[in-house]
Amino acid sequence: MAPIRLRSAAIEVLGVVLASSCALIALGHAVSGAKRALLLSDGDSVLLPLLVRSVERGEAFQWGMSPVLFAFPELPLYLASAAVTRGVAGALLLNGVLNVVLLYALLRFVAGRVTRSRPRAVLAALAGVAVFTAACLLESRPGGNTGEIASLFLTTTYYSGTLLALVAAIGLVLQISAGHGRRNRPPAALLIVAALATFSNPLFVLWGTAPMILALAAFALVRHSRWRRALLAAGILIAGSGLGYAGRTPLSRFLIAQKEEYFRWDGQAASLAFARQSLLTQAQTLGGFVELVLAAVLIAGTVVATVVALARRERSARTLALLIGSATVAAVPAGLLVIGSISTRYAEPLVVVPLVAMVVVLAAAPRPASLRPPSLRPASLRPASRISRRFLQRRAGMPVVARRRPGFSLNFGAIGAGVLAAALVATGAGAGTAVARAAADPAVPGASCLTQWATASGAARDGISGAGQFWTVRGLQAYAGDGVELVQVNSDLSVYPWLANLAPAESARVGYVVVAEQPDDNGHLDYWGDTVTDLGTPKEIVRCGRFAIYDYRGTAAEQRLTGAVTRSARVQAALRGFGATS
Repeated sequence: MAPIRLRSAAIEVLGVVLASSCALIALGHAVSGAKRALLLSDGDSVLLPLLVRSVERGEAFQWGMSPVLFAFPELPLYLASAAVTRGVAGALLLNGVLNVVLLYALLRFVAGRVTRSRPRAVLAALAGVAVFTAACLLESRPGGNTGEIASLFLTTTYYSGTLLALVAAIGLVLQISAGHGRRNRPPAALLIVAALATFSNPLFVLWGTAPMILALAAFALVRHSRWRRALLAAGILIAGSGLGYAGRTPLSRFLIAQKEEYFRWDGQAASLAFARQSLLTQAQTLGGFVELVLAAVLIAGTVVATVVALARRERSARTLALLIGSATVAAVPAGLLVIGSISTRYAEPLVVVPLVAMVVVLAAAPRPASLRPPSLRPASLRPASRISRRFLQRRAGMPVVARRRPGFSLNFGAIGAGVLAAALVATGAGAGTAVARAAADPAVPGASCLTQWATASGAARDGISGAGQFWTVRGLQAYAGDGVELVQVNSDLSVYPWLANLAPAESARVGYVVVAEQPDDNGHLDYWGDTVTDLGTPKEIVRCGRFAIYDYRGTAAEQRLTGAVTRSARVQAALRGFGATS
């Protein structure tokens, strides 16, 4: 028994090691190319570091969030990453590794619902992670709103947590609806996952709850004997999502997004045009074209496998998983079209869910006859010991043949698998060095320059804040020194509360402006109009690469800056119920 358990543990550990290598390979490619800024300094990507730093400083919590709260599981994962790393970049990159390893673990969990073979489940899950890694390696464009959406999963704030919750929910639905016995029905786990995922991101309803309910309804029609379990799983999903959405009500003053920004009921034409342009743009590069072909093959394979399973009247967990996959790849695009979406990140399930279907097909596939060891005895002769087996063979008049080990071909296959695993680990280790370098030196353009200026000029010592727009100051806020304080504003100097805290702005003394003079790595360039010109001649202008520091300390413009920012912050705080205007 002990050797068997040791072998099983070794298989599981090997799976995690290889999945970690895949994660490092994907991250190494990202930080060595155009995706570096997206992972480390993008305006959205640094939200959790900024939020955690605000709490650590003891600032009043007056944050303005999008509909996504990033509370589960993004925030716990980031906190765990930050606890064992130094610096923002290290925490973000470790978080990316955890995302991929957790994806593997959840794919392994799903595979375990359709096969009892541990090696097969591990191999199937690794195949899913390997395909995901390949998709990341094919991506080479900057920015977060392109057709290259696999790399978004490596970040903390582009819905990786919701995707993880989605895969977990699929595995739990399979366990409840198509499992065997009472031990395979854990309704509480599914309820918790659905509730927390919806609380954190209502998009879970479109990505998970709705498609799974459709699939469960179809499964109940196919497998009449399991309709009660299907009804139970659907009810848990509805209850969990309802509880999660209701839990968001007390947080309404922290949610500043307008529904019109996400629900464009008359925007179907624009949504179609955006999707078409995104696909055409991606197909212009070889990697992008190959990635599109890979996605099309996975999606088509999911649908074809579902049709075949239904035609054969298969009534297993595999069929339910395929039904969920087909329902997702149909419901998500339709839903995005209905709401007029013009953001590619909302289509991320089209990458992940077909991988789940692929893993299920691989895990549940029958073993080829050529790989089965030859039987040396009738099926009726299965004694426990070798001595009794030979005794019965002699009595039956059968020749006694010594038990043979697998031949050279199987050993050759094992050697080949070992070489492949070793190569993967070695490649992951090599990629890990690039990831470690990025963690030690994120190289955010201008951050050190701004820190040096604020320290040398006395702005940091005097507690003077700077003002800048979203795409310019977010990365600087995350990576500049502790003495650098920046307030996020619009072009008219009113506070821009998007993914920011109003509290520091209410009492800020603003003495300089950070103005972008070149687009950032993701192509963003903030527009100021005549605002900076109207402030008058600055005390000095210090250029830090792509942006310039307009220093107005000690001039009349400092009072104007401070007054515009603080008045705007106090008005917005009062309107959201945080305090009264003054």
